[in-house]
Amino acid sequence: MAAEADGVARLEQLRGRIEHWRRTRPKHGPMPEPLWQEAASLARGLGVCPVSRALGIGYESLQQRAAHMPPAVLARPASAGTVRFVELSGAQVGSPVGGTVVELQSADGLRLTIRLSPGTAVDLAAVIGALRGRP
Repeated sequence: MAAEADGVARLEQLRGRIEHWRRTRPKHGPMPEPLWQEAASLARGLGVCPVSRALGIGYESLQQRAAHMPPAVLARPASAGTVRFVELSGAQVGSPVGGTVVELQSADGLRLTIRLSPGTAVDLAAVIGALRGRP
């Protein structure tokens, strides 16, 4: 719930920045990339249609940007002192027909990318434990 409320608050802030940009731009042209990146990030969490409607931007453009956004841009940095985690409970992740890419990044910047071919499964809890130095 808190994450969704945070997303809605970010959406309202972004809407204000986009409206300001529209009012103050010297001539018509493409929206600045930082605004697109934040809109795409929000679309990944809140959905493309609601974000596109709220911001008054093109659905197809937003959908393409959200789909091709690198994971580092998707994640909003955690505030100091907060812990972010995903509970996996023995989760097994199987790759769909086109394969799966799992990208992990620790708080200190260590990154791990796993590319799974179709039909391959991996125990993510064990991988994350190994990445953190725990059995």
